Amino acid sequence: MALVEVFEGEVLEKLLFVADFDFLPRVGELLARDTEGYFEYYNIVKIWHRQDTAEGPFRACLLVTLDDLLGDCLRPHLF
Repeated sequence: MALVEVFEGEVLEKLLFVADFDFLPRVGELLARDTEGYFEYYNIVKIWHRQDTAEGPFRACLLVTLDDLLGDCLRPHLF
């Protein structure tokens, strides 16, 4: 399993979460994350691998943007 850090927005200091993935998602794919009873959908816009120390392992990182339009379409509506 790959441990992946997921960041949102232009400022890479906003770490959304860290998760184990069976495989590394690709740019253009969506992540669906369950939050309080409904899913939030994130577009993957960038992938990179970083190394914290010169001898340390590399860690996969994703940059995502929230896709509210898709979430609104799939979220149950109350009338």
